[in-house]
Amino acid sequence: MNSKRLIAAALAFALLGAAAASAAENVIGLWKSISDKTGKPQSIAMIYDYQGKLYGRILAVYNDETFVIDDTTAIRKYKADKLVGDPATCGLDFIYGLQDKGKEWLGLIMDPQAGKEYECKIWKEGGKLVLRGQLKGPIKLGRNQTWLPATPSELPAGYAIPDSSTFVPVIPKGK
Repeated sequence: MNSKRLIAAALAFALLGAAAASAAENVIGLWKSISDKTGKPQSIAMIYDYQGKLYGRILAVYNDETFVIDDTTAIRKYKADKLVGDPATCGLDFIYGLQDKGKEWLGLIMDPQAGKEYECKIWKEGGKLVLRGQLKGPIKLGRNQTWLPATPSELPAGYAIPDSSTFVPVIPKGK
């Protein structure tokens, strides 16, 4: 009887270990997007969990000329005019509905400057976040962008990072 319990316990631990090994890495936290064209930072976003799915919200935007943060969720000066309602860029949930699919997270991403929605995959490589936006449907044309971890010290002095546990995603729509 004890050997049956021991075998059952060993099997349960093995199954739990296999399930954990197939789960996508944790990507929750602050990330800095980097421009493909300039190699300079564009924004700081927070990846957060809401009801078992991941979402990404823009917290801060860098000025295209000075590469200094000049907009945050506290200021909200830039608008996403290609989206319905012209929402503020900072505070925008532009990554949404990501689900754990083993080695990566799959969901959708909105390009706020173009008002276009794409399929999205994200995964970690060497401490960096790789984000792939691609066309929906059978043809998977797209591109990868590598994001770097961000720290609170990179945000403007006095900026209070919002508590992501209070976030309720608002899914944007293109015009």
